[in-house]
Amino acid sequence: MAFKYLRRSEPGPAEIPDQILQEIEALVPKESGAGNERETAAAVVRKLGIFQDRAKKLKTVRALAQGNASWIPYVFLHLLGDGIEEVRDLAVRELTRRTDWPLTALYERLDRPPWYAKSAGLRILAERKDREAVPHIKRLIDDPNADVKRSVALALGAIGGREARALLVVLARDKSHYVRAAAEEMIERLCDFKFT
Repeated sequence: MAFKYLRRSEPGPAEIPDQILQEIEALVPKESGAGNERETAAAVVRKLGIFQDRAKKLKTVRALAQGNASWIPYVFLHLLGDGIEEVRDLAVRELTRRTDWPLTALYERLDRPPWYAKSAGLRILAERKDREAVPHIKRLIDDPNADVKRSVALALGAIGGREARALLVVLARDKSHYVRAAAEEMIERLCDFKFT
């Protein structure tokens, strides 16, 4: 059963109440086993989606953040598209903090709506500063959502490098003032010259 891997070996910042652990255990499908992290995560997310009580959902997601099962990062990848902003912010923090999951899963997530999931994924890539992410970020340069393109600019500025600077120059000519301002700020940060 996947649940036995949920508890951390070292104590977390706060102990997880037994009731929350039992609720998480109930979320994990009985047929779960090693090697099917994505299916387990999808099943857990479906069950989390039926929570009507926002506070209970947040408490459960915070408890998941204290776990170390291999399927937990995939739950947080799904939660980047959650309708509750606090849940998305927690997912961003957890995926930024954890290094035990492949960024390729996040690159795939960038291609799917909603727009705020894309922006959240870009925040993670900005924190990770991995130059291998630039070609994947480039796919979003023409996204119809201005917030996504602004997040593209911020991620490219955080990552840096020649290709990132070239893409920022393209974004500095975007029709949205919001996007242009972010791109110009990142170019100034990377290149030490000012736009007038």
